[in-house]
Amino acid sequence: MKKTLYITALLVASALSAVAITSTFDPIDELNDNPEYAELKERDRELVRQEDSVSMVMAETRAQFRAYADSLANEGLRPSPEEYNAFSDRILDLEQQIFDIRTMRGDIISRINDLEQEWVLVLMNVPITDEFAMVDSVEFVVEIPLYRNLIDNHCIKDLIVSEDYAELCDAQTEDAAMDSLLVEYHALYNNMNSVAENYRTTDNEAEAEELFAEFAELKANAAVLAADIEDRWNHVLDTKYYAYGYVLEHNNHFDLLDSSSMEFAEMRRECSREAGYYAADALMHYALGRPTLRSFELDFARTMGLEEAADSIATLQREAPEVDYRLEPINLERRLFIDYQPVSIGRTNFYKDTNPIPDLKVYERGTIYRILLGKFRNKQPMTLFKGAQPLYIERTEDGYYAYYAGGFATRHEADEAQLFLKEKGFKSPEICRWQNGIMVNISVVERENGGAGVDIPVSGKRYMIKVVADSLSDDLRTIIDAEATRQSISKEANGFVVGTFDNRDEVELLRTRLAENTSADVELIEVELNE
Repeated sequence: MKKTLYITALLVASALSAVAITSTFDPIDELNDNPEYAELKERDRELVRQEDSVSMVMAETRAQFRAYADSLANEGLRPSPEEYNAFSDRILDLEQQIFDIRTMRGDIISRINDLEQEWVLVLMNVPITDEFAMVDSVEFVVEIPLYRNLIDNHCIKDLIVSEDYAELCDAQTEDAAMDSLLVEYHALYNNMNSVAENYRTTDNEAEAEELFAEFAELKANAAVLAADIEDRWNHVLDTKYYAYGYVLEHNNHFDLLDSSSMEFAEMRRECSREAGYYAADALMHYALGRPTLRSFELDFARTMGLEEAADSIATLQREAPEVDYRLEPINLERRLFIDYQPVSIGRTNFYKDTNPIPDLKVYERGTIYRILLGKFRNKQPMTLFKGAQPLYIERTEDGYYAYYAGGFATRHEADEAQLFLKEKGFKSPEICRWQNGIMVNISVVERENGGAGVDIPVSGKRYMIKVVADSLSDDLRTIIDAEATRQSISKEANGFVVGTFDNRDEVELLRTRLAENTSADVELIEVELNE
């Protein structure tokens, strides 16, 4: 009787890279007689155990550090730079171990695939013998091995060109590292919160300046880290979506392609709706994008019959830590440690040789008014100033000694102090204003202008900038931080508002800078204050 051999499989010339054949006898048992094959299979199983162990250690390390940082934050503290660096180094070391294990597994699996392919090709050429004569036909089924790591499976590895597959492997490594980057960002954010709170409560100006500089550095580092998270996640999302979509299209699974396209579009719309409300949009993009990608990977694995990978992805979904992305933006307004003091007249002179008149302090930021009592070629006796206090002395550039009284926050307070000193016998006290370190003698300028004031009124116009956009880019935020340090950013229905500002020239300059760096509309808004 003529014997027929039926081979049911998808055998595509050189594309058959990893197979195991089942028939009336078990080919794996046959291959296990090959010492090299048996050793490779055992080594692969050992590497899988090692990868699971390292992954568990990494998860425990992240959880422990997160709990430690949270406990410190509850006490108003934060991890030290040394502790933070040690944590980062540990995570990077574990990630490198996982990468090395996967690299070794790739080499081993490649060799296992070669041995299995050689066995199939040899078997297909075995002559018909009495062993086969016992049955009318023998059916050989080619079974593709399944792997827990989705991208190791041959429906992906054998179809995608080597350059794209290498990029997919990079994306997989970046995907595994995302959680550690988020832990790093949360640690920075907690540090910023702690520093900001210390800055708001300290009464020491020198300490405040150090804290403000520390906050600015932390904020800059957080912005760089957020940009890194954004870039890495976009690469992961784009690379994986392209690779899986290519495989689905090649295998005519258009239903999953269509449904996944709608899910990703909805995810992006949700990201757009949430933009600008939190400290970092990058965290929000990852938090909303990760479940969408995992769901797509799970559907892909099940559609392609990759049950081991599907089980692994489902486990990742269940065990993945929740991403806390709803972090309030921390906007730290620079404090002005200006010593405002009213003028008083004492019965005796407050100042004397053992308590001399202090030098005038010029503040680099903010506005203060003082009353100029007079300028003299030489220092004057204390009795000249009729017991007025507080007093300050300044040696002017032309060599005179200028004597000032008081310190006032508004022009109205300065006017009242000037009138008070005139009533106390001072002949021509003059109002002087320091604004961001620059002094103007208001009284002199008004006399020269025929009484026209030069001061910014208590009531009048203020200015704001509005950027009409769904989100505010990191470039625009950097410009605002640099040009308008003390201004806050608020989200409105159709954009973002910066300010308010007192100086129109300052706001015009900022508006120009922003407009040069965005295609969105940048508007200057005037606000009329009531009397």
